[in-house]
Amino acid sequence: MAGKKGMKQYPLWFRQEITDKHIIDGITVSRLSTEYSVDERRIKLWCSWQRQYGLPKQMTGKRQGRPPLKESEETLERKVKRLEMENTLLKKLNELLMEEEIKQK
Repeated sequence: MAGKKGMKQYPLWFRQEITDKHIIDGITVSRLSTEYSVDERRIKLWCSWQRQYGLPKQMTGKRQGRPPLKESEETLERKVKRLEMENTLLKKLNELLMEEEIKQK
């Protein structure tokens, strides 16, 4: 796990223990923060990732950044129709160019 220089790294079992105590046992974030000397924001972040992905932050294999766009079936169908139309037009253009070339010879 690469982080910023000087940033403290916490093992998975430690993050898992803290998130379980908050989510399952209902212990407050502020209490866990003072008890384990971990910033409250970090605990909240771990807990949100725990709820969303089942593991505390940075142990999910998820990359940060925008998720890839998912194209709907309708969008894909329109795209296929457009490409088929383009293909047909290009074939007709090619035929016309070939006829033009034959006439010039």
